[in-house]
Amino acid sequence: MRVYGFKKDEQGFMDIENTLQAEQEFVGGLIECTVLTEEIDLVCNDEGWLIGLEPRVMIRELETIIAGDCFICRHDRQGNFKSIKDEDLELINSKVKPISEEALFKAVLLNYFGLL
Repeated sequence: MRVYGFKKDEQGFMDIENTLQAEQEFVGGLIECTVLTEEIDLVCNDEGWLIGLEPRVMIRELETIIAGDCFICRHDRQGNFKSIKDEDLELINSKVKPISEEALFKAVLLNYFGLL
């Protein structure tokens, strides 16, 4: 299955097996899905923050920071994961932003101190 992945310093289209085991291996644990659109999900580690994974991406609309490696894929009506398409890249870039130190610093100020 073709996904758009965020893995440490790597970002881009990647291929993984379309199995629960391969998906869990990619994110480093139990998976959690966040809906980006009616057809596209962001899949991440359900316990990323609890086990101390590094912040990886921010979902702009939700103002949510995802900890740990994650990937974006499509899903069908039954909820089965499907490959992402080249034309989805513009949508991905509009909804998901790789975390930078500056973005993380702003998020900490906003969430913990009520500043900004």
